[in-house]
Amino acid sequence: SVDENISNLNSNQTNKKTARNEKKDSDENIYDLVEQMPSFRGGTVALMSYISKTLKFPDEVCGQGRVIVEFVVEKDGRITNAIVIRSVDPAFDREALRIINSMPKWIPGKKNGRNVRVRFNVPVQFKLQ
Repeated sequence: SVDENISNLNSNQTNKKTARNEKKDSDENIYDLVEQMPSFRGGTVALMSYISKTLKFPDEVCGQGRVIVEFVVEKDGRITNAIVIRSVDPAFDREALRIINSMPKWIPGKKNGRNVRVRFNVPVQFKLQ
């Protein structure tokens, strides 16, 4: 009957919504904002110091600029999925990705007291000295 079909349709939509909500709260979700954001051990000053000490200015580039790299801080603090979201020059981009991918583990982000995956952006500044 029509009423049964409507009832089944509503039931299916409810099941899909529940599954979607469960997936949203799953451990594999990547968050943009959490109660405790991930942090580089030693804080922002230590992060900027690490970047400046590790940075090797590419020989083939005669310029300067700021590359912004986005990455995921995993539940165990590892850095994964690094991509350039603001490019200046391909050589700068490669160096910025090298630096980000070589970083030591971070202190992971937390949501509801549990470690979660969090998306993070970091600028890498290239300046001629």
